[in-house]
Amino acid sequence: MSQQPAVSIIMPAYNAQATIAASIQSVRAQTLKNWELIIVDDGSEDQTAEVASEIARHDSRICIIQRPNRGPSIARNAGADLARAHVLAFLDADDMWAAERLTGMLIKFRDEPGAGVLFSRTRFIDADTLEPGTLTPHSEQLSASDIMSENALCSTSNIVCLKRVFEETGGFTPDLKYAEDQDWLLRVALEGKWQIMGVDAEWFFYRSARESQSADLDAMRRGWFRMVEAAKVEFPEKTERAIKRAFGPIHRQLARRALRMGQSRRALKFLIIALRRDPLLLFRQPKRTSLTLIGTALSFIPNSKLKELVAR
Repeated sequence: MSQQPAVSIIMPAYNAQATIAASIQSVRAQTLKNWELIIVDDGSEDQTAEVASEIARHDSRICIIQRPNRGPSIARNAGADLARAHVLAFLDADDMWAAERLTGMLIKFRDEPGAGVLFSRTRFIDADTLEPGTLTPHSEQLSASDIMSENALCSTSNIVCLKRVFEETGGFTPDLKYAEDQDWLLRVALEGKWQIMGVDAEWFFYRSARESQSADLDAMRRGWFRMVEAAKVEFPEKTERAIKRAFGPIHRQLARRALRMGQSRRALKFLIIALRRDPLLLFRQPKRTSLTLIGTALSFIPNSKLKELVAR
């Protein structure tokens, strides 16, 4: 790997033997060929490292780092420290990309010199069958308020950024396991030096599974509170009003995630929390809030077709 790559891809992996091969293959299938893939095996107890090493034997662009288990944020930061490219992309070991993603992102960076972070639309796919589900809407640009309200990126696997932006903002908070992507993006937004821009393309495929890390909704909620408390300390003059307006939407998002996981009661709990604190949410954002309310109500009806419609 003597030639400097155009993009360094960071892949943290922990007990991912069942999915990592497909994730690596989605990188190898990229139309952009000048990349490096840094896989950080975070103390896996299964055959993750062996599966990845077998693929790496046939592709010199892939390197594997093995470390004791210290969590995904530290693993990503370690990979970023080793990256040789000026552009970083993050991909978890159970997610996948469309083949044109990296080429398209480099074109976007070329056309938008003010951009520091890019992301695409997300297609949720079933973790077992890979059947397609919801496609997230396009977001042209994100503000700090947007990031606090809802995670438009859905996952760290949707982040493509300039390496200097990642370094200047301190990377991922080491001990965070939930909301680490929002926490970092919020710092980027509050710094105010770079734009966080969306690309209107279906380039990211997120495996949605009940047992996945993102399925721990209460931990996600705790991560959000920790994120906003840290933002208040670092950027007190910029955050107070945004946090108040974000409380309702973030709990509505948790309700929607609960619906996708078939957890009607938890969805209702999060909606009640949202509307008790922010009753005007129904009038400020009527469409999304009304649909979530209707979806939650319908989810209690024992009809599989209705539940499938709600989960979308």
